Parts: sequence; structure tokens; C-alpha cells
Amino acid sequence: MKTSFCALSSIVIASASLAACGGASTTGSGGGGGAAATTTTATTTSSAGGSASTASTTGATSSTTGATSSGASTGGGDALATSFVYVGCNRLSKGDWDAATNPSSANLAQLTRTFSDVTGLAAVPKHFFFAGDLVLGLDPDLTVLGGQLTAWGALYAADPSGIAAKVPVTPLVGNHEMLAKQKVNGTKVELSNPGADAVWTGFLAGHGFGDHAGNGPTPAGANADALADDQSKLTYSFDDAGVHYVLLDTDTLTTTPDAATGSTQLGWIAMKWLSADLAAAEASSAVDHIVVLGHKPIVSPLGLTTSDEIINPKFTDALELLLDKTSKVRGYFCAHAHLWDARKLPGSRGVYQIIAGNGGSDVETSFVMPFFGFTEVRFHESGKVGVIHHDRPVPVPYNQFPALPATAAPEQIVSP
Repeated sequence: MKTSFCALSSIVIASASLAACGGASTTGSGGGGGAAATTTTATTTSSAGGSASTASTTGATSSTTGATSSGASTGGGDALATSFVYVGCNRLSKGDWDAATNPSSANLAQLTRTFSDVTGLAAVPKHFFFAGDLVLGLDPDLTVLGGQLTAWGALYAADPSGIAAKVPVTPLVGNHEMLAKQKVNGTKVELSNPGADAVWTGFLAGHGFGDHAGNGPTPAGANADALADDQSKLTYSFDDAGVHYVLLDTDTLTTTPDAATGSTQLGWIAMKWLSADLAAAEASSAVDHIVVLGHKPIVSPLGLTTSDEIINPKFTDALELLLDKTSKVRGYFCAHAHLWDARKLPGSRGVYQIIAGNGGSDVETSFVMPFFGFTEVRFHESGKVGVIHHDRPVPVPYNQFPALPATAAPEQIVSP
């Protein structure tokens, strides 16, 4: 998909009910699907003739509905307690990848600029989560995936920003790391790729990305989550500075068959493990906030409605209910769709789902204000949690050098 870029003259954050957008059909028929959800989707007005080399990523004005805008803090001296940044989806499209010159398959212009921008933030974040689709993958030949991941790790270690010494990166798996494209009845589809789990955990260990991994679910005992292998280093959690971070593999290798493909079901999550983990964090006096991260969204962003864009619909209602009833949960942070989108999930608390799949992969044609960048999540001393998306223009072609520095949008308070 190719999306051309025009100079942005203003930013508007538009609000609508989920029932009015394409995501309504993905919420299932249970209690979660029947409730209204608020969506915050980036849109823009533009002036003709702008170029990627001169355009500004943020306009003169910004407004929000369903989230409070502010500046660098919430006002009144509300100090920052801790923060993290995240983004997903930086890999190139297959036709744009040259293994000889770019073995990582990353959009190098955007990746190196993001590393530089993150290290240049006034408040250096405690963590940088890369929410899947670091690399092109999707190849049944696992040596291809392994080579791409190894090259990506080397890029991080050697980046001239010095990010490896300043901000620890924790990668999450995406479908491009976990699945493979193969033909079923003459059509190429994504299928489970069993050996990919071992390639991924080897990548984490080999590049120092797995320091927090290890407490996740396994198939031992009753295997309530129907796991096909040990997922303890792909789905897991850890605590830091009063925040409980949960990282989900949203394409967990399961034993549950898929009759349509003859493989196993996709979009699987370890729901039983997650429920127990969140309950323990909710009860802990050491935890003030809970953050859940995964690659695939729970509900589709505006304009995208097919089921492969989200987690397995079997889990949609239950996961929405779980996040809503767990009072310390501050949001679900994901990627997969190549755009930026914020919406309230169904439920009484209105937990936000933030999609930041704008890391450098070719943007969705439905992305009405296309920008690359990353998202900063800020925890204030007052207990408020804010989100800032840092935006830079999408050049033509999308992997063109140089990438411009990102500009911060106003902070949106998403919790409480």
C-alpha cells in the first residue's frame, strides 16, 4: 500500500462511537460487544504541494474528545513519576527489501531516527517496547527470520544515538515474527510457524533483550490455555517503578485446530494466565498502575474490519471485561495496523486501546493523517496517565532517507 504525503496544516482528533465505525463487528456478541466505545482517530486537513523534506508533522492546533489535552505535564506542577515509549511495525514490505544491503529488513531511515528521537527526550523513558513486526519474517524458512532478527539486534547495539546504553529496548513478538505465509487451497495465507518461538527466544537471549522474560505460561499441568509449547518468554510480566508491565504474544502457538486452514488458530492469547497475573498485580500494594502490551489490537481501528487485524474474536469480550474490571489497568497498547489510533474499549471505566503501528512500515490507506513516529506514555505523581504521540511526516517512498525529527503532539490524559 502506498500513501502519498501532503503538508499538514492542522490536526484534529475526531470522536465517534464504535458502532459507527468498521470495528463494531469485531467485538463479538457478548457483553463487551454491546457497549459503546469512544474512538480517537487522527485526521487532518492539508495543503497541496507539500514535500516530505519541508513538511511539519504537527499543526498549529489540536483538540480531543474523550481525552484531556495538556502540555508537558498535567498542570499545577504534577511531576512525572516514570514513563515508557513504544511503537510497532517498522519492517519493510517484501518488494522493498534487499537482503544484501539491509539484512534486518527494517525501515532504516525511520528506525534510526526513532532511536535518536527517543534518546533526545527531555525525560528519558525507563523502557522502550517495540510492539512486534520488527522484521519482515513470515517465511517458513526460519533461517531467514533468524538472520533478520540478528541484524536488527546489531543495528540497535551499534546505533550512533547510543540508545543501547541509555534506554533498554524490550521487543514483543508480532505476526511477522511468529507466522509464515503458505498456500492453502491455492491462496497464500498466514499460518502458525512452530519453530519461530525458539528463534525468537534465542534472539532475546543473544542480544540482551530477555532480562524480564521468564514468568509466563507453560503447557505444564492442566494447560488451561491450550498451549503447544513453553510461552514463558513470549508472554510474561514484570514490575518497575510502581508499574506492572504485561507483554502478550497475540499469536500464541496453540493446540486448538483451525478447520479452515488445517493449521492451528491464530490471534490466540493465554487468557487464563493473564487473568491470574492481573489479579495478583491488582492485589499488590507495590503496584500503582498496570499496562498491557501486545501486537494485535482487541478491536479494529477505523476502517479496518477483517478478523486477521485483531486478536482471536473468541477472546474479545472476555479481555475487554477483564481490563475494565481490573481497576489498575491504564490501557492496552498495541500495533499491527500501520496507523495511530486511540479509542475507549467497551466498559464502565472506558479503558483506552492505543494503536501505534506507525513505526515505519508502509502506512494504511485508511490512515487519513499519515505520520510515522512513536508514542510516549507518562505516569504523573497525581496518578494521571498521559499519552503523547511524537510525529514525523511519511515521505514518498516511505523508506526514503533522511527521516525528519519527530514533533510532540499535546499530551492526552487517558487515565483516570
